[in-house]
Amino acid sequence: MVTTKRFAAQEEQSTNFTISSRKLVAKGTDVYVKEFLLAAKEEIPWHSHSNIFDIFYCLEGHLQVGRIEISSGRRQPDIELDVGESAKVDVGTAHRPFNPGPGPCRFISVQGVGAYDYLPYKTT
Repeated sequence: MVTTKRFAAQEEQSTNFTISSRKLVAKGTDVYVKEFLLAAKEEIPWHSHSNIFDIFYCLEGHLQVGRIEISSGRRQPDIELDVGESAKVDVGTAHRPFNPGPGPCRFISVQGVGAYDYLPYKTT
């Protein structure tokens, strides 16, 4: 007989910003999976990571991810994701996930491979 155990994602708000919901789905030594819920016009502020990339996968609504190449300061085209679409933001790219609305946006972020950090980024 196979036993199945249910795993409920744990709520985990950041001390750097507050949003509708942020849940830790899975955590390894160098990979993190998180589920986010953004209300209309809500955002995760501009930031970057020194060691890890982000893969965003849209579950509900519409997700817009602004990007800036840190080395040059150049703005890159926004990533626009609808339900079922995904995109990667590489290390060295400041980014800002944003829900343009009108309804909620729910998405998964897979972050890795390496030690997690959150580095606020000031736009000019």
